[in-house]
Amino acid sequence: MPEVAAASDVGTYFGKYFLMKKLAAGGMGEVFIAKQQGPAGFQKVLVVKKILGHLTESKEFTEAFLGEARLAAQMNHRNIVQVFELGQQDGAYFIAMEYVQGKSLRDVIDATTRRKEKIPAELCRMLAEQICDGASYAHNLTDMAGRSLNLVHRDLNPQNVLIAYTGDVKIIDFGIAKSELSTVKTEAGMIKGKFVYMSPEQSLAKKLDKRSDIFAIGISLYEMLTGINPFHKNNIVLTLEAVQRYEPPPPSEYDPSYAPFDPIISKALAKDRDRRYSDAAEIQDDLRHVVLPRPAERLGQFMSRLFRAQFEEEQKLLMDSDRARLAGLGQGRTPPGAAQTPPRSSTSTVPIATMPDLSAVGGGTQLLPNALARGRGPASTSVPPRPSSPTRRGDGAGDTLVDMDLEPPAPSRDEVAGGTAMLKPGQALPPPPSRRAMPAMSPPPAADESAPGGAGGTAILGVAAPPAAARKAPAPARKQNSTNIMTPEESEAAQRQAQAKLEEAKKGVVRTRTRGDKRAELTQARSSRGMWIALGVGTLAAVALIVGLLFLFFAEESASSAGARPRRPVNLSETQATTAPEPAPEERGSNRTEPARRQIGSGKALGMLTLNPGPNVPVVYGGMALPRQVGAYVLPVTAQSGSIEVGDDSTPDRVTLDYAVSGAGLNVKLHPAPRAVATVNGKAAAEARIDKTMSVLELKRPGAESGLTVRLLYKAN
Repeated sequence: MPEVAAASDVGTYFGKYFLMKKLAAGGMGEVFIAKQQGPAGFQKVLVVKKILGHLTESKEFTEAFLGEARLAAQMNHRNIVQVFELGQQDGAYFIAMEYVQGKSLRDVIDATTRRKEKIPAELCRMLAEQICDGASYAHNLTDMAGRSLNLVHRDLNPQNVLIAYTGDVKIIDFGIAKSELSTVKTEAGMIKGKFVYMSPEQSLAKKLDKRSDIFAIGISLYEMLTGINPFHKNNIVLTLEAVQRYEPPPPSEYDPSYAPFDPIISKALAKDRDRRYSDAAEIQDDLRHVVLPRPAERLGQFMSRLFRAQFEEEQKLLMDSDRARLAGLGQGRTPPGAAQTPPRSSTSTVPIATMPDLSAVGGGTQLLPNALARGRGPASTSVPPRPSSPTRRGDGAGDTLVDMDLEPPAPSRDEVAGGTAMLKPGQALPPPPSRRAMPAMSPPPAADESAPGGAGGTAILGVAAPPAAARKAPAPARKQNSTNIMTPEESEAAQRQAQAKLEEAKKGVVRTRTRGDKRAELTQARSSRGMWIALGVGTLAAVALIVGLLFLFFAEESASSAGARPRRPVNLSETQATTAPEPAPEERGSNRTEPARRQIGSGKALGMLTLNPGPNVPVVYGGMALPRQVGAYVLPVTAQSGSIEVGDDSTPDRVTLDYAVSGAGLNVKLHPAPRAVATVNGKAAAEARIDKTMSVLELKRPGAESGLTVRLLYKAN
């Protein structure tokens, strides 16, 4: 077990955990990526969350920290982060929990906003479904006796939802959660949590239940779809007021494909908690029934593409940690200057020369076990068995292995025994031994070429031929058993020749590298030239395309303007001609409806009016009843004035809007039903100015619980 470091800094041990990287530092503590190591190569990456040192004396913070650990220890769900240990080190409490390699939902929403992308609707549905699964498990958690813990997270926002690069979704941070296990009770009037994700009852510091978390899930789903928090305002007071009173527009106003989410979000964000979902499992069931197109990529692929650089950085951190651990446990290597001794056979009586490792000095010789000992007197005839391979040695620049493989010579009275001379680079051979007692010998043959470049050499001195026995009979012929000796001149010539070959080889290597570098430069030059040519051609094509589009646009504009002028007086004359005589009673309704239908469908639009009266509320525009729908109506305004009827006997209220185009907006007169009070943007009014800013018209009768809400927005062409 490694020694414990005094300070919990990155690169040190905190208890049995090695701290690799600091993830965050919050109001209660610090969070680190850590690694736990054990015997036989066991290791596990996890997260260590410790309370700050100056807060250990605060009973409230300590109890909140311990309460989080007690709650999380009771949970075992795939969508909630696991807690492995609650411990105390150096007087500070810490929690060891599951490490989720990924990003928070807050990071995902911000990254897509920066890239001007949208989270696919199917992925939003799947994320919300898994959040509801984890929240439902926590809300219905019981103790060992089966009693409900009545757990409420109270801070279930995108910052506390983690998404792994593999696509897993985890809920974290039960630090301010409320349950029956909590030892610290919230005082009356105290608010805990982030304001923009609070429920109306939480913002009023009322008693909370699990329906408060359902309101936060609805806000998170709304923000995933639209990228906007509907209750975010400039200050806390306006934010809390919006949470309690403001009704956000449905997501379908931002994208019509989000229409299936409108009833789910509307029910989850109901101000009255009795009208909300009673359990997160109910939202999960409704989300499962939503059918959407299959996204182009799965959640894991979407995360890997969105955070590729961060994912590679985290992988590098983990790999570097493993590499450092392996380097510390690696076996030591033999130093290059250590002596190496060939193995000696147990049955051999021949002494074996032990040579130092000559790899550092550039040359040397090592004798294999079959070399015969030389010395004064007859040599032993016992020959050791030859090994199958030489002893493995370090890499030497000029080492030589000489396998003598000699037969035992006949006993003789030779005064000069054979031997080995080790030569340093550039050193000449020693003078040959005295041969006064030796008979004349034939000159030695030419020596073989030595190793390259004067890296060292070896000369094996042969054994002198035995003298004639009393000049009576010549000595028996003996097998040639050693390397001939080179003269100093021959040795110098061989060294010069080897040096010349080495220089030639070096030049060849240089020439090869030069050709490769030149080839790479030519390839790079050709590729850059091709890139510039392609860029120029693409630019010219883009310019030509833009010019062509502009030409077609102006041509269509001129043709439409030229064709509209002669029709105008004709339409007016036809209308006057048809409306001059008194129509029959049964034809009056058709005569009134027909001009309105021509007015809506023909003529140049002065602007576009967006009208959202709510789901399935009837609307009559220009005398024509529009089909009922869930989302907003987008109506073209083609006349300077007109009227719109919203609601009928089946709705709580009805209103008639008489509008007149005025500049970039509409002046609207309100004609509500009897006893109904009309308010525009929270103020009672009989007239209103509608422009590109969304206006909210509310109709409500005194004493009624509900009314009619109409949202209006006009954009002039």
